[in-house]
Amino acid sequence: MNQFIVHIQRWDERTILRIIAKRGLSLTKFMKFVSMVGDGFVWAILAVLFYVFTDVSLTWLYVGLSAFSVELICYKLIKQSTTRKRPFRVNACIENLVVPQDEYSFPSGHTAAATVAALLFSTAVPVFIPFFVAMTILIGLSRIYLGVHYPTDVLMGFTLGVLSFSFASFIL
Repeated sequence: MNQFIVHIQRWDERTILRIIAKRGLSLTKFMKFVSMVGDGFVWAILAVLFYVFTDVSLTWLYVGLSAFSVELICYKLIKQSTTRKRPFRVNACIENLVVPQDEYSFPSGHTAAATVAALLFSTAVPVFIPFFVAMTILIGLSRIYLGVHYPTDVLMGFTLGVLSFSFASFIL
């Protein structure tokens, strides 16, 4: 098992170094913007606007609130139990281009929240599924590009988002 974890860590390290090697001024500005869109308050505002200005049901809103609550609780519990240091804290070659909201990197909360949002909003407006999928992928990539998450942090964030939304949808 230890060998497997070492292999994953090496893959994470190689992959993040490849991604940050693509940094440039325009791409950095774009990735910072994308990452900011992934902040939790943006999804909350969008959900309220959807509820007020479209014909989504109150159940839709409850599923969203429940899914985001489950995601946030699990995210915090996992972060505090794994205490994985952020990439820029481990490797001096990796510069963080944004200040992270907390100390640990696993899992990516931005990606988890973006995944919940993508699933929630896709149920309301299925025609926008490609947009929401693209935004989720871009938010995850932005967190790696900006030096605050490893690829496996993002993959776990995606998984956490899917599980949180699925659980909330099932119980409501």
